[in-house]
Amino acid sequence: MGCEEDNEAPGTNYITFGKTSYNTGVDPGSTATFDIPVFTANTNGSDRTFIVNVDGSGAAAGSYSVPETVTIPGGTNEGMLTVSLSDTNLGIGVNKIVISIAAESGLSVGSATSLNYIQNCNEVTGTLGIIFDGYGSETSWEITDALGGVVASGSGYADGQATASENITLCQGRDYTFTIFDSYGDGLSYPSDGFYTLNIGGNVKANGGGDFGFEESTDFDTN
Repeated sequence: MGCEEDNEAPGTNYITFGKTSYNTGVDPGSTATFDIPVFTANTNGSDRTFIVNVDGSGAAAGSYSVPETVTIPGGTNEGMLTVSLSDTNLGIGVNKIVISIAAESGLSVGSATSLNYIQNCNEVTGTLGIIFDGYGSETSWEITDALGGVVASGSGYADGQATASENITLCQGRDYTFTIFDSYGDGLSYPSDGFYTLNIGGNVKANGGGDFGFEESTDFDTN
């Protein structure tokens, strides 16, 4: 038996999950289900139902649904807990729910299991091109996702540097915001006007230049 599996003598009133951890993904804009096997150390002639507890503090709100109980059918020692997942506020991070069987009198319960899930990503590539105004050290930029997480950024340019070209990889079918910053507050305007263009997947998603003050933002998608 694998090292993650709990061992218990046959005949013991004992229940456990198949593994202590599972990983899966959800396609953008879609829903999915994931089956987690549950085992008992003995069989019974009738169905047995156990209460399930869920800790969803590590997952996006509304992105999962877990049944309140799991049933082991009569005549077998294996049941299945089917978790429903959806692309709701998933962002770019790993979401985690921890599932356990509720303790009850006379029942021995194995370790909890965790289900880690992400939004699947079909990558798209692009380029950010910047023509500086003469003071590159004042310029920085970032791209944030719909939840405000920074997924790409750039800084550390030099005064007198003429241009910069940055390769960018994002996920298809998502919403982002591009923001360019100028620490002095005169944009790309002195001693001559500069310009920037963000091209993703062959399409211009953001562009501008001149005096935009301290920052300028553009919302875009990768559909």
